[in-house]
Amino acid sequence: MTTNLFPAVLLAGPPNCGKSVLAFLLTRHLRESGIAHYLLRAAPDGEGDWFLTGQPEIVQTLRSIHKRKFSSEFIAHMHSAIEARPLPLLVDIGGKPQGEQLNLIRACTHSILLYRTNEERSAWRDMLNNAKLLPIAELRSIQLEEEKLEERTEREPWLRGQINGLERDITKRKTGMVFGSLLERVAGICSYDAVSLEQEHLKHAPFPIVNERELAKRLSVPVDGERMTWSPSHLKLIPKFVTASTPLAIYGRGPVWLASALAAHALPETFAIFDARYGWLLPPPIHFGEPEANVKVRSQPYQIHAAWIDLELPGGTLEPYEISLDLVHSGGGIVLSGKIPRWLFATLTHRLAPDHDWIAVDDPRLERAIVVHSRLFDVQPGDVLARVEKG
Repeated sequence: MTTNLFPAVLLAGPPNCGKSVLAFLLTRHLRESGIAHYLLRAAPDGEGDWFLTGQPEIVQTLRSIHKRKFSSEFIAHMHSAIEARPLPLLVDIGGKPQGEQLNLIRACTHSILLYRTNEERSAWRDMLNNAKLLPIAELRSIQLEEEKLEERTEREPWLRGQINGLERDITKRKTGMVFGSLLERVAGICSYDAVSLEQEHLKHAPFPIVNERELAKRLSVPVDGERMTWSPSHLKLIPKFVTASTPLAIYGRGPVWLASALAAHALPETFAIFDARYGWLLPPPIHFGEPEANVKVRSQPYQIHAAWIDLELPGGTLEPYEISLDLVHSGGGIVLSGKIPRWLFATLTHRLAPDHDWIAVDDPRLERAIVVHSRLFDVQPGDVLARVEKG
């Protein structure tokens, strides 16, 4: 058995102590510093970066729709993703692990513990020690008190102290001295030569590569730190720089609607997409009208001759092998919405595009749906549509 040398840093602690916010802040700053990594949200709680950046009313609705319980299949899926990681990982798990969920902890290598009471710290410390994880930090999550760092000791050389600002409300969220010290330690553990990592990934691409980072430069996409601020209008420029109707390999971290637009652009040829959990993925077979589907569909009318399609993963996750949907919709236009992987948005767009006048992808952060494919003159990729009102 080959040992995975990339770190898997566990964000540990009880519920509602700021783990998801801390994970979001860490991954954002690591990206801005150009440190290649992946944030694996290993709890089926319906959250993601969009949950911490979107409008509260929208994201709370989506979270309630897509929140799931742990299942054996979900746990096995996440365990495999941690063990087979092709990049350094930050791993965000739930606040009450038990039974099989403890395997997710054991699959990690390092830990950051957030707690509020000494009892919580003691219980979680025992759990992490049993898993033999290397501690990076133990921090009390506070709201009103001042931040502070404690002196390190030979017995406890990791970061200890109090951290505040880990608020879901973006107006109250902040980073300070303690976060800076923590970020420095995490960056040191996760720092690998990003160019070498990318070259290693790209050399295995099965088709000519569309590197989203390089494409962004050619399209003059604005950059905020190390983050590319893609706009739907950039989709209108893709035909000038990417050859249509040829196989392509999509590599990058852009929005889901960008990957979907590139997948449709390859038609009638196929595509591949790089996923940090699996490496290069080809679009798996899709079967429609399956009563025992692994992707559930809720459809409602949208505009004229169009439908809004909410997609749901009953198990909370999905292996990229065979896809089955319990509903078939054809003709007109459709909007794809839901908390599903980027590769699945691209796969569904590629498969459904030949049978629909247009396809759009919902973006909760923009509060719009973005057209990614069209056969109509008056609807074009890059157009934005209003979100559906959900009852």
